[in-house]
Amino acid sequence: MLALSAFASSFILMSAYYALRYLWRRLRYSTPQQRRIDPIGEAEVFLAYGRTREAVRVLQDSLKDDPHNLPAKVTLLRAYSSAKNSKAYCSLARDVHPQVQDQAIWQTIQKNGQQLAPHDPLFKK
Repeated sequence: MLALSAFASSFILMSAYYALRYLWRRLRYSTPQQRRIDPIGEAEVFLAYGRTREAVRVLQDSLKDDPHNLPAKVTLLRAYSSAKNSKAYCSLARDVHPQVQDQAIWQTIQKNGQQLAPHDPLFKK
């Protein structure tokens, strides 16, 4: 009984710690534009270190300020691909397809799309 009580209190403390840590990160976060940092460069660094969630957040915040930023969208596609988020990847790929269909980057987008969503006709060659 004592072990169960110790386990429960340990679990509660760990849960509280992670909840407070999450809340602290959310509260102190400022957008790249507020910090005067290039969002694509920051996202590239996050992706290089495997911090995909942070890269996605930075790029999505950047796109709120400038929704037509094609380089940010392409980098976000790379982040979605790394995170294996096929639904978000397909949606964003449909959005950028008219702008990049004749460029070399579309081949990469199409290749990654075939791996994430092989059933999607957008990525057929």
